[in-house]
Amino acid sequence: MKKKLILLGGGGHGESVIDTIRSKKEFQIEGILDSSKSRGITVSGIMVLGSDELLADIYRRGIRYAAIAIGSIGKPQVRIRLFEECKAIGYQLPCIIDKSAILPQDFHMGEGVFIGKGAIIGAGVRLGNGCIINSGAILEHGCAVGSFAHAAPGCTLCGKVKIGDNSHIGAGSTVIQNISIGSNSMIGAGSLVLSDISSNKLAYGSPAREVDRFE
Repeated sequence: MKKKLILLGGGGHGESVIDTIRSKKEFQIEGILDSSKSRGITVSGIMVLGSDELLADIYRRGIRYAAIAIGSIGKPQVRIRLFEECKAIGYQLPCIIDKSAILPQDFHMGEGVFIGKGAIIGAGVRLGNGCIINSGAILEHGCAVGSFAHAAPGCTLCGKVKIGDNSHIGAGSTVIQNISIGSNSMIGAGSLVLSDISSNKLAYGSPAREVDRFE
């Protein structure tokens, strides 16, 4: 019997998560919570039930699993808030991994991780809670990605790269081996990162340079 699951978020990333969940056949999506969408509409055939204010009520109805399906481009605060609310209520947040992803036997990930289509995870990789490893991203051996960080489509982290909590690595970017990127930072799409980037910074270019600071 499939496990019943509530989905948080019905945007574009949500559609990707729905597709992956359906392909694995482990969970039955009972509905979507999304305050930006009208109650009663459907997303990929799944009905929007209302906003996340219904989380506690849905848990009382016997649904014990939740998946956060809201994307983030450098602003994971909503994902973090929903993760914490779900945990406080008692939900389990399973990792959603596309069947086309390539995984090693020896890697570690926290709760609520999403790994998209064609992603490649190398040996010894460590992923924190709530990470998004998007379509076609490559994380080579020994990389460590902090909680709620996002590796966008087609980016490459070479061996032993460290990414801090809440940071975003833009689509198509490459971070060479042994580089560290701090927490709450953003690397612009298509960048080549050849040196460390500190926390709370926006960096982009080839080579990437720190161009702004996030408060």
